[in-house]
Amino acid sequence: MKIKKQIRDFKSEYGYSYTGILKTLYWWYEIKEHTLELSNDGIGIVPYVYNDAEQYYYTLYMAQMVNNNISAPVNKVEEVEIASPRVRTNPIKLFNLKK
Repeated sequence: MKIKKQIRDFKSEYGYSYTGILKTLYWWYEIKEHTLELSNDGIGIVPYVYNDAEQYYYTLYMAQMVNNNISAPVNKVEEVEIASPRVRTNPIKLFNLKK
């Protein structure tokens, strides 16, 4: 009953989904390898670690997209040609010796 009430509260207060809660608990206990001893027979840890678990699963999703060559769109690079500098053929006259 306690866990059922907590799930109902998480859905109404925070807008969490059932799968989000499940994946958060899986991430916390299986992947991060925390123990059940401090849980007091509940799932009260969910609001505290939900965003971290969401970031973990989002990172996995992005890695999968990159591995499948379905990456996010990349900005287009526009190449611009610049003309080479003009070289003067006549040297600059600093002073006139003929006067």
